[in-house]
Amino acid sequence: MNYLDQYIKTLDLIEEDLGKIKFKTDQTRLKVAGTLFAVAIDHAQGIKFCLQNSAYPSAAALMRVLFETYIRGMWIEKCTTDKQVNKFVNHDKIVSKDNKSLTFKEMVLEVEKDHELPVYFSVIQKHTWSGLNSLTHSGRIQLHNNFDGKTIKHCYDKEHIIEVIDFSTMLACMSYGGICDLTTDTNADLNSQNIMSFVQSWAFNQPLKSTLKSGAP
Repeated sequence: MNYLDQYIKTLDLIEEDLGKIKFKTDQTRLKVAGTLFAVAIDHAQGIKFCLQNSAYPSAAALMRVLFETYIRGMWIEKCTTDKQVNKFVNHDKIVSKDNKSLTFKEMVLEVEKDHELPVYFSVIQKHTWSGLNSLTHSGRIQLHNNFDGKTIKHCYDKEHIIEVIDFSTMLACMSYGGICDLTTDTNADLNSQNIMSFVQSWAFNQPLKSTLKSGAP
């Protein structure tokens, strides 16, 4: 199976459906959340373009950006006060309800609580954050994946690439689902289910090296 081809098809299905979705709202928070979900899908497209052109370091670096964008959309949608939304929109600041600095870990916990989700994203954050940071900020994982001890070259094997695709597919689909939740389109849920059925037929089935989880190259 060509995982990249399946990833491309998934994104094509999402983009095709997004072109049909409309939602109207006067609420700033929902406008911001919807925009962030759309940006997250664009990041997934960026990962696709990088993989298509063997720009593996850039594809891996975008995974943290994709994760953060999705979580921010979820946080803005249900976890924030009007003052917090205003702080983000007008001052580019992420703050708690008492106007203190809010860490990404704390944001993830608020998302799980206010969206009434099972403990999931916090587990991902706990086990992948160090690895995602290393990839985004060109740390030791990027070093080991682009130098074999003698030559500067890409050292990303099939399992590394599948890990990038699986992680990105999951977040692209969740971002798409976030947009569907904001719309009044009665077909959105059905379309979302169809896309998820396709994704589940190929993604998340490959045993991985868990590079991100271990933080090891």
